[in-house]
Amino acid sequence: MKQRKSVRILKKIRAEKGVWRFVSLKRSGGRYLWDSRPGQYYLEWWEGPKRRREVAGASPSEALEAQRRKGHELLGQLLEGKGPAKAEAAEICEGTRITEAAEAFLTHVGVHSPDKPRTLARYRAVLDHFQRLLGKRLLVEVVSRGDMDEYKAARSLEKPNGRSGERIKPCTVNFEVSVLRTFFNFLIHERQVKMENPCARFKPLRDASGKAHGRTPTYSQPEVDLLLNACEGQDRVAFATLLLTGLREQELCYLTWDDASLQKGGEMVVVRRKPGFSPKDYEEREIPISTELADMLRTLSKKSQWVFPSTSGELETHLLRRLKRAAERAGVADATLHKFRHTYATRLLENGADIVTVQRLLGHSDLDTTKRYLNPDVGLKRTAVNRLHLPSLVDKQKTEGEAA
Repeated sequence: MKQRKSVRILKKIRAEKGVWRFVSLKRSGGRYLWDSRPGQYYLEWWEGPKRRREVAGASPSEALEAQRRKGHELLGQLLEGKGPAKAEAAEICEGTRITEAAEAFLTHVGVHSPDKPRTLARYRAVLDHFQRLLGKRLLVEVVSRGDMDEYKAARSLEKPNGRSGERIKPCTVNFEVSVLRTFFNFLIHERQVKMENPCARFKPLRDASGKAHGRTPTYSQPEVDLLLNACEGQDRVAFATLLLTGLREQELCYLTWDDASLQKGGEMVVVRRKPGFSPKDYEEREIPISTELADMLRTLSKKSQWVFPSTSGELETHLLRRLKRAAERAGVADATLHKFRHTYATRLLENGADIVTVQRLLGHSDLDTTKRYLNPDVGLKRTAVNRLHLPSLVDKQKTEGEAA
């Protein structure tokens, strides 16, 4: 490990007459004996005939972490080179290459979540961005919190798929950093990579546009009427089911007739695992349905195992496309499948359902996720405020009026 030993720690202290100078740290048994005098730690290494120094931190732990990262960084530079130096670096390298770490993580996800191909695809896309922006580091041990700040800044300036228009949304960048935090946790805990997680305790980017809207987007009743009237047959029942159950797109598409109970008094649908599909967070749940929806479901054909199959009887994969066509005919803007779920949750809360019940119906593992729907519209806020009054003041005014 020549390259790691070539990076040493110095300390800059104020000596006699206020003069600042560098002092070497003594060692005992391969460990540093830390200088107790006030000052700043520095790293020192040589690049050919030139001596280099940089700040390593104010505490021993910061200095050691900086030394570890710098050692891997110098080793990565040698691995990028050619000739004998590269061969020597490859022999002594104990670091973990970013490319190999990414493939190991994706393999791990694929093995442990075989029924979640979309999750795997999203994780792969995040790691592709990570390698594109920070792959120059070569070794994961080199990646620091500063690098992750650079990643967030760089991604925030990019546009989705190179399209013109708005830049990557803050919520997308936050999601990517959370995936990378899971990636580094996997390396640290499953592969015993000795490093600190550079994504730990990261500060999420604030979404000004999301704050401006305040309320989770939902369909108004006129929009629901227009959408349902613009489609017929299976499409109308499918969108009505989304509205009256809060199912996610994949939960609806993978719904089989075995998952639907349409008996009087016990109408419900069940979200459960099946080949090719697992509920989010692997949480299976029962969702009671109204008699009105049960009657609509009874009108559907049962030739396929799927309640809402494609035109060929196979698993439906273009439900959003069908919604967009209906929305265009109806003149409803910004129509999405997930908006039905938002509408379902918001209506339940506005009609007096307690938040824990709504959490269970939606299949949220975290109550904070459900709390997003607690922001009512202006009309409901005004109705609530108008219920408030000051009894003593009202009674006093009434009494004074009668006396007059």
